[in-house]
Amino acid sequence: MKKYWILLGKLFGLALLLDLVMELLSRKSLIGLFSYSVGHFPVFLANALLLLPPFLLILFTRRKVFLAGILVILGLAMGLINGVLLVFRTTPFTASDLRLVKYALSLLNTYLTWWQIVLAAAGLVLALAFGALLWKLAPVDDTPVCLRKSFCAAVAGLLISWGGLHLAILTGILALHFGNIGQAYQDYGFVYCFSNSLFHTGIARPDDYDKTSVKQVEREDLETADLEVGETYSLSEYQTPNIIMLQLESFFDPTLWEKNPVEKDPIPFFRYLMEHFPSGYLSVPSVGAGTANTEFECITGMNLDFFGPGEYPYKTVLQKTACESMAFDMKNLGYHTHAIHDNEATFYDRHKIFAQLGFDDFTPIEYMYNVERNPTGWCKDKILVGEIEKALNSSVGQDFIYTISVQGHGKYPSFEYYCQQIHEMDGFVKRLVRMLNARKEPTVLVMYGDHLPGFEWSADEMKNQSLFQTNYVVWNNLNLPAKKRDVESYQLAAYVQDLLNLHEGTMFCFHQNYLRNQEQADPNAGNQEDLETEELKTKTDAEEKSDESTYLADMQLLEYDILYGDQEIYGGTSPYHTVKMEFGIDPIIQRSTYRGEHQVIVFGSGFNAYSKIFVNGKQVDTPYWTENRLIAPEVALKGDDEITVRQVGRDKVPLGTARKAPGA
Repeated sequence: MKKYWILLGKLFGLALLLDLVMELLSRKSLIGLFSYSVGHFPVFLANALLLLPPFLLILFTRRKVFLAGILVILGLAMGLINGVLLVFRTTPFTASDLRLVKYALSLLNTYLTWWQIVLAAAGLVLALAFGALLWKLAPVDDTPVCLRKSFCAAVAGLLISWGGLHLAILTGILALHFGNIGQAYQDYGFVYCFSNSLFHTGIARPDDYDKTSVKQVEREDLETADLEVGETYSLSEYQTPNIIMLQLESFFDPTLWEKNPVEKDPIPFFRYLMEHFPSGYLSVPSVGAGTANTEFECITGMNLDFFGPGEYPYKTVLQKTACESMAFDMKNLGYHTHAIHDNEATFYDRHKIFAQLGFDDFTPIEYMYNVERNPTGWCKDKILVGEIEKALNSSVGQDFIYTISVQGHGKYPSFEYYCQQIHEMDGFVKRLVRMLNARKEPTVLVMYGDHLPGFEWSADEMKNQSLFQTNYVVWNNLNLPAKKRDVESYQLAAYVQDLLNLHEGTMFCFHQNYLRNQEQADPNAGNQEDLETEELKTKTDAEEKSDESTYLADMQLLEYDILYGDQEIYGGTSPYHTVKMEFGIDPIIQRSTYRGEHQVIVFGSGFNAYSKIFVNGKQVDTPYWTENRLIAPEVALKGDDEITVRQVGRDKVPLGTARKAPGA
């Protein structure tokens, strides 16, 4: 048995060594590695204990060297992936990234040069070859494995690992929940944080969750002025303008960075708007990446802090669950709801998720025309002016339009290049405002950055001391007061509704109640300016802290109830269900089909580069097209073959089908 205890000690030593190398790949600094392994030795030890269980499999095989080599290669690969990701963004590698692999593959040539892609492929081939060589050449133990002794040693190893980790959590050495995931990886180590993101998803059931507690929150936190949630009431045209939310990719004010090398202001028009319209800082859940998570908070009013570390609800709970949202709530007020994005529909599965969020239609780039791209391949946002106008023209009455831009997306060759892109986005915003102003319709345009761009910087280098704040502004032609207030992204829609005297939606009314109470207690709450607020405050700091704690606890209770619980807030059954969402505003028409001996020609209208011919539901190569004609060469048809046209993006997922004219 002594032999097995010695082997167990060696395996733990191997885990310690592997953890050191993985952290070095992530931190890219020997000083940072020393600070982690020596300055935070209990954390280092806990991460090594977490690495130990996979190595315990070695106890049960005679090919010990081979299995150890494979486990080390996998660990090094994970550390390397994290290190590479941190070059392009400030968010580390989490389990949620495993659900985004297909998107990452489609963006390889955006973030990596061809020689880097070839080098990565060569590295993968070498790793596979090394594994095969290791299988062939690594020594095999002559002594048969004693399952009883191996089992005893493995159980001991698991108990040591489990006990050490639980002790670290109970004593506060490790945290279960992270506010800033990037900082958490620095504080608690890559292995622990990645494992946490792997096993911790969704919202934990609150200890006090039951029907009574939900009803108490409804009674205390969902009262809004003179209106009850769900009450039917008439609204004037002033109160129900068109509402457009425009999420600007990686958009922020570069003058906030103290080391900004660009002298000329790249966003003069946006700055003018911030000075003359309601505006402030917007606290967002991510930095350098994570567009869909800011989007989720803004659309649903839900706080991502209660979900698993790095989790994307678009890739988890919303895959099968419809969720109350700004779109659903605006529909309750008679609005038509539209989503627009000048990138592929399948990115973050928006082609499925927007139906779960209640949008009537979704216009992705596959339904756009005359697309112009920037030097790194992203669509220029100026195309969105026409798409937003098209959505406004498509319906009678008020519209709610949620638009996601893409031009500011990385990779950035330099900070100067980034500033050039947001300067063009600033010009797009100016053209959009001019178009909306010329329509003479009551309109509110809410614009904000989804997160900071992915450069290597720290909060200390920012004038606002944060990497998690972007800017927002509420342009309008309703003469709303140019109030300055900082809000969280999950509060933004509620705040805008309140400016318009609208009170619709569970989460939005909940936030309105808190924001209103906060402002009553401190008239300058959330104000960026230093106005000696202490003289105006009616509550002590301790009381405000208690209010915030209650607010967050009640928020978690509501979010859990809506997405994972018994939906008591709706009386036990959610009224929100997946909608039948259309793609695009203008229909694509298939008018007639010519069936040649070796080709198919489809005549119609609205075709673009994403229009593809399908034969019996299977896509065929469609290299030639005009707006009125598609040609698929080298296609042999049978008399009863069905010919259809569908829009298909880069990842080959078919979207909507063209309408067939009579006789087509």
